Amino acid sequence: MLECLKKIGPGAIVASATIGAGETVLAVRAGAWGGYSLLWLILLATVTKSLLTLYMLGRYSAVSGQSVIEKLVDFPGPRGWLLWVILSLETLVAPLVFVVIAVPCGRILSQVLSSWGVSLSYEWLAMIFVSLAIGVGMIQQYETLEKSQLIVCLILLVGTVTATTLVGPDLKEIAKGFFRFGYVPAYPEWVPPQVSSRSPLLEMAAVFGYAGSIPMNYMVYSNWILIKGWTVKKTGLGPLRWDVGFNASLVLVVTAAFMVAGAAILSPLHRIPKGFDLLTEQAQIFGQISSMMIPLYYVTILTALWGTLNALPDIYARGAHSFLRQLIPRTGNLQYRQVMTVFGLVMLVVTWFLIWVGTTPIILIDLVALFSTNLGVGLVCVAAVWLDWQLPTERRSSRLLWWATVLSAIIINLMTILSAREVLGKYF
Repeated sequence: MLECLKKIGPGAIVASATIGAGETVLAVRAGAWGGYSLLWLILLATVTKSLLTLYMLGRYSAVSGQSVIEKLVDFPGPRGWLLWVILSLETLVAPLVFVVIAVPCGRILSQVLSSWGVSLSYEWLAMIFVSLAIGVGMIQQYETLEKSQLIVCLILLVGTVTATTLVGPDLKEIAKGFFRFGYVPAYPEWVPPQVSSRSPLLEMAAVFGYAGSIPMNYMVYSNWILIKGWTVKKTGLGPLRWDVGFNASLVLVVTAAFMVAGAAILSPLHRIPKGFDLLTEQAQIFGQISSMMIPLYYVTILTALWGTLNALPDIYARGAHSFLRQLIPRTGNLQYRQVMTVFGLVMLVVTWFLIWVGTTPIILIDLVALFSTNLGVGLVCVAAVWLDWQLPTERRSSRLLWWATVLSAIIINLMTILSAREVLGKYF
């Protein structure tokens, strides 16, 4: 077992950064109103994004010895346009990502402290939590980040599997739910107006988006592959396959476990708490099953959110550094740590501001899902298909794998179109 864990590398960072507020809020919420029948959505998102897209990007770097960002500056069209689009989307969405994760952390910590007789507003606690996570992320080395994120992943795996076992889910319905591809359930009659006023398709597009990571995470994965020295000449593709397999398996199990929790606990009670209140209210509902569920729930949730916040500074800074060096030649001497410092400080200030003025959580979640985890990742998947085609014929992936990735790109971009239509219809 220990030897297997030693083989896991950057896939742990990708998995930890993937499992955040979307999984802990949206997956549970979808399970509450859709039951087990939406598990197919989690499986589809995991295969298309966490498995195929990530593997094809990592494979390109392992085979070519080149970062995908270096090559994508030559993507067909005006020089660097794809990198500019992705960088712009990520810059626009990054503060929203931090807020979406930090606010539920603050709410949970406020509730815990309140039970101990300590009263602090969730805004202050959210700002403290995000400041610690970003601060540690700014100073830690890659090796430390990788090891800490592996610990986060193991805690998530143990916590979610234990919690799912305790709630006593319907195993037969779980198995059926994973393979009901394309099924769109209607809202039950008991669903409150705050939820029923939203199209089920909008909910599903957001769930699909968050059952995956931000585009920068997938692209920076190729940088980490090169840092690890996992090239075909040195190690073959074995370490890459193991790493991507671990990432996809963890994302699938943990995200599905949260949805199962919503189906098994909230759905029978006809409960769908609003916004980020879902996290704090759900803890009390879990406590009705077993008193040990409450601390287990808090540890699992806070670990998931900490892991994401802690990994994001390296992901964004390393990605922005690589993007800028390719897009603006005169930045060739720009150091990664300089980008990290500027990015970290700017994100802190903007995130503090957005937390303090108050924001509507579901709007932030919808915008992040549309521009980052659907549109951005859809572009990255298209890029993965193109990158493989740039390799010498004998080094390209199998035709089956290539066409599977093409199909993944089509699915993700169709979900982007659905997300855009529903978001524009809802808010504009």
